[in-house]
Amino acid sequence: MNGPSARLLGVDTLIRIRRDQLGFYADMRGRYGDTVPLRLGPYRSWLLFHPDQIEVVLATKSDTFIRFERMMKVLRQWNGESLFIAEGKSWHDRRRKVLPAFAQRKMPAYEAVFRQVALDWVRRLSDQAQADGAVRLDADETFAQIALDIALRTLFGGGFSEGMDQVSHHIKVLSEVAFRECASPITLPDYLPLQGKRRKKAAMGFMRDLVRRLVDDRLNGPPGDDLLQVLIETHGGDRQEICDDAMSLLIAGHETSGAALSWIFALLAEHPGALSRCQDEVAQTHDVQRMPFLQACIEEALRLFPPGYTLFLRQAKSDVDVAGVPVRKGDLLQIIPFMTGRDPRFFDQPDSFKPERFLSAPTWPFFANIPFSAGPRACTGHKFALKEVSMIAAELLRAFHPRLVGAFPTPEPRFSLRPQGGLPMIWENR
Repeated sequence: MNGPSARLLGVDTLIRIRRDQLGFYADMRGRYGDTVPLRLGPYRSWLLFHPDQIEVVLATKSDTFIRFERMMKVLRQWNGESLFIAEGKSWHDRRRKVLPAFAQRKMPAYEAVFRQVALDWVRRLSDQAQADGAVRLDADETFAQIALDIALRTLFGGGFSEGMDQVSHHIKVLSEVAFRECASPITLPDYLPLQGKRRKKAAMGFMRDLVRRLVDDRLNGPPGDDLLQVLIETHGGDRQEICDDAMSLLIAGHETSGAALSWIFALLAEHPGALSRCQDEVAQTHDVQRMPFLQACIEEALRLFPPGYTLFLRQAKSDVDVAGVPVRKGDLLQIIPFMTGRDPRFFDQPDSFKPERFLSAPTWPFFANIPFSAGPRACTGHKFALKEVSMIAAELLRAFHPRLVGAFPTPEPRFSLRPQGGLPMIWENR
């Protein structure tokens, strides 16, 4: 199996990844095919592009792999030992405890929050419209705020509108820190008197204090009807476990939902026929289950621009055969949904926005399209996220006609996949 040169312990490869991560993945698959061995410092690593390989890593032999500890160490700084971080028995135990928070019986209460948030933001944005009836905005920033509003209300029962800008700012700092420290071969110690380190410490301190205060208020006060109450009940009142999972749900949940909404609206604005068809659907019903074309557009946007564009590196705990790939103990494996979802063997015109492909039964292997990952460690809240994104999109499309300002945005790999430079748009009142 061929791959790029391993000279300088792969330093040249790391430089290429830092310069153009998505371009690097595309070049590797184009040159070497489904299996690409890399040298990344002291590690032998594999890029795996075929669904059969991905199924082995994420499902059939998932117990043979853990997420790369160096990356988990970065996230553990503020997520603690949450479901998002834990491995082995600890993960199984936490997953069993957290699953009730996303049970089907809880969805009606969450859906009521989604709808209320959407209506609140429709009013807020309509009030910002200028004399021509149009709102000019960075839609990526707006969607991040909307997703954060939902996260705060569903998790803690309140939107904290007076302090949401601060929360948003500090979460953005932590997302930047996570991406930078996970991608860097060397992490400088936090005690250095650098501006970036000061921003990191301030963000970590603010978020920890906020979550602890909200958890303590609930533990010492009346029960609520939100995700926090479910965490309190399932964790038996264990303060640290509650705080860890609350922090993870708050940060990770809103990050991916906001990114998904940005790509959905960018693609609809770029394709007026699809936009018109979605707006016809939302005009006829408020039930997103009766909006098949909107759902197809969302699925297609997630295929083309999955917020989790690459999964966390897996590391083999023992020698293992991965669909013919001889993986050794300690090897790293990388799975990239951004690439597998664009494989021309499985998707006709793979780089084109064709929502119709999701209006009938899939013709592609299941593991070719995994925007929420797959297997035992698939996103626990993916049904929550899909309903959230669907309801927000429907209400905004009912109220506004979105238009891009300038060219279609370039995807920028950060902690999630975001539009480079934001997403300037004009939303016209309908």
